[in-house]
Amino acid sequence: MVFKNSKAILPMAYLYLADQAHLRKKSEKYSKDAKTNLRNKKDDQSWGDSMGFLFKVIKFIDQSRVYRFTKIFPHSALNGWGHLFGQLFFGRSKKVQRRMQASIRALYPEKPQKWIKKVSVANGKYMGMLLLDVLFRLPQTCDFQPGEQVSLHRYERYDLLDRELAKGKGVIVPILHIGEQFHSPQLFLHPKRYKMSVTASIKNLPMWENNNRAHFNNLNIYASTSYSKIAPLLKRDLERNYALTVYHDYSSTKQLRAPVIHGKYPYLIHTPQSYISLHKKTGASILPLIAFPDGVFGKSRLRFIDNSSIMNISQKYWDAPKKEFHGRMSTELNSILYPYIRVFAHQWEELMRFAGLRAADKIKFEANITAKDFIDQLQEKMLWIIDQSFEPDRPDDQLLAWIQTTFEELEGSLSHPEAIVRTHKTFVDLSLMNAISELQKLSTIAMQELTKLEERDAVTIFQKFFSQISALQSE
Repeated sequence: MVFKNSKAILPMAYLYLADQAHLRKKSEKYSKDAKTNLRNKKDDQSWGDSMGFLFKVIKFIDQSRVYRFTKIFPHSALNGWGHLFGQLFFGRSKKVQRRMQASIRALYPEKPQKWIKKVSVANGKYMGMLLLDVLFRLPQTCDFQPGEQVSLHRYERYDLLDRELAKGKGVIVPILHIGEQFHSPQLFLHPKRYKMSVTASIKNLPMWENNNRAHFNNLNIYASTSYSKIAPLLKRDLERNYALTVYHDYSSTKQLRAPVIHGKYPYLIHTPQSYISLHKKTGASILPLIAFPDGVFGKSRLRFIDNSSIMNISQKYWDAPKKEFHGRMSTELNSILYPYIRVFAHQWEELMRFAGLRAADKIKFEANITAKDFIDQLQEKMLWIIDQSFEPDRPDDQLLAWIQTTFEELEGSLSHPEAIVRTHKTFVDLSLMNAISELQKLSTIAMQELTKLEERDAVTIFQKFFSQISALQSE
């Protein structure tokens, strides 16, 4: 399938840009609408997306072959400069450190502040190393010729990949932004020259262009502002028995929320759903791949992780309703992959955005909101919490029935529905909670505000609802 405004760049790796070609390079002048669109999506970007100048530098270093001079440097030397750079640019930013520490605290709630600060400093140094790695070591890796063993990679458990490819339905390979995270997508560099596809951010596409090589003809790269525009091509490649790598730790706030590690850290996080849909449409296996640091940053052990529990969940819930299938798969994938993120949090690119985006939730009340509008907004938020999240064995039907009954009873219970609840705009933080905890917090806020307005009947109704959901929490 070819789209009207598509653009392909050949003949090396196949780079497919589904739309908005004018967004591909940061150096181009954007239209006013394009600028607004990018600004609105800024919070969903990875750190690399927001550093447009980097791609100009990458292009210069790659075309001028400046990176070749760094081959004589030991890893420790380049990593040392990365430490210094990271400390200067990431370690000194109070905003960056605040975000990092909030995420570390979410991943390690039991750790003291001193330990959390230590990990945040280490992550800042890692980000500096990663930047220099993109500039100098990434093109060196790409220079390896077809069939050669890439000395920076140590391949482990690739028999699992061969086993899944033997089924002829393609393989979906979830990866993470940890370790030397540009090694994971380089599955196509294996001496067996596996046929591979990868999705890319439009603004990251120049990085792939600048590091493309003539022998990368076993690689397809797809970029788009909308998954729906490249989904048919990804489906086609899986049907051709390709391996498709996808980042599991990069998601948007529109995606289903599931427990980060079920049974241990039960709070909800936004979890990618697109590749689960591809699995359901094609029957392609899901087989995670982790890039472990191999002694020194810049070298990796690329290890496939046993996927039997994932495929067992898929088989068990294949005919379940869509939300339950996706929820069960998301919960299992999170439970397998996020423990690795906890181990390597100091080498996780997405650390800064975890607490503030992936695990974040809130409700906003406008200034001078009336009691009636306040209650209506609470109902809408409670329904959204249940509808847009999944937790294993949570009694959603019962919760939805209680919410419906509660707000039906609230109709007509207010003595002064036009009374002002709050004169100023406020946000209520619902982050790092499961659904029941969020409903409890909203109920508590409702009781507090309605008590101030002396709406005793409404308070009694919320007290009943609070008791019902609290009983579930204690079970």
